[in-house]
Amino acid sequence: MTKIFLYMFRKYLIGFTLAISILLSINLLIIFLSELKNLGISQYDLILLVKYIIFLVPQNILDIFPYALLIGSMIAFGSMSHHSEIVALNSIGIGIKKIIFIILFQTFFISIIISFSGNHFASDSAIHAQNIKNIALNKNTNNKEVWFKGKNTIINVKNVLTEYNLKNIEIYYIDNGMMSSIVTADKGTYNKEWNLESIKIIDINSNKIINKKSLTISSDNFIPFQVLKSSFHKKRYHSIQDLYTNIAYFDERGIYYEDHKIVFWQKIFLPFSCCIIVFIGIPFLFTKARSTNQSQRIIYGILFGITYFVISSILINAFLILNIPALVSVLISMGIFIMFGFLLFNRLVKTNIPI
Repeated sequence: MTKIFLYMFRKYLIGFTLAISILLSINLLIIFLSELKNLGISQYDLILLVKYIIFLVPQNILDIFPYALLIGSMIAFGSMSHHSEIVALNSIGIGIKKIIFIILFQTFFISIIISFSGNHFASDSAIHAQNIKNIALNKNTNNKEVWFKGKNTIINVKNVLTEYNLKNIEIYYIDNGMMSSIVTADKGTYNKEWNLESIKIIDINSNKIINKKSLTISSDNFIPFQVLKSSFHKKRYHSIQDLYTNIAYFDERGIYYEDHKIVFWQKIFLPFSCCIIVFIGIPFLFTKARSTNQSQRIIYGILFGITYFVISSILINAFLILNIPALVSVLISMGIFIMFGFLLFNRLVKTNIPI
């Protein structure tokens, strides 16, 4: 049994490696072509473009590996089915149920490893890539603007280069419902505290203007760093730990954060989602040998597997509109497709092949 397990796992890894290599190459080529429009702007040259793409590789692997698992499993076990190896396994007492269990176990094992390693490396790498691009393009020309209301302040940052670098800052101080002073700064940098440079303080009460080279403000009295970090980067770039910290921060302040909770739970349940899409796809490999040709079965399996991520995303957004909690939304969408997988198994496999 161990030899059969290792043989199937080797076939699976070959199919997965082939699939992820092709998908990753296509994905990076699309990113490269889309970034050509920025080439030559400010300091964004070809070397920085290549660096940007290289640092995006771990995140891209994390994004596409579920699809690579689906395609790799269809290629590997479709080949086994085509060469009657599945029939040979059945003849020695290994039924379809056991074969599917082995495939799902191997899928879970591979996805756990990639999810765990990707969670540690992909997030920092993707954020660094985004920072390289923004700094090189000197993105003070973009429309990324942040407003934040503190206890006695209203803060406006007109240009966010990175979560550590801000430009064109205005702080409005409120006293008893009246504006008491305005502080403007050309730029601000974060290193445990915010250091603002080229300061202009307008004291409305005394009608005075004070100029300073710099001013240090704690994160509590400015825009909390957690807010900037969570709003500046794409949600999928955040690690599970960062998402959890952000959720705890915003829950404590009663701020709506369900969209980030969705991403958090999707990352937590990603290995199970990978098993679901494979479970939806592989029944097509075990239909009657003469019912459809091999390529059609593989295509059907891949298409049905990919529908999981498409339709589940639609379902989750619909559940959010209905104010259903993020965790419940994710679990319901997964449950629906698990039942759909069992339906396919019963219709395509159980009625045609001894299990």
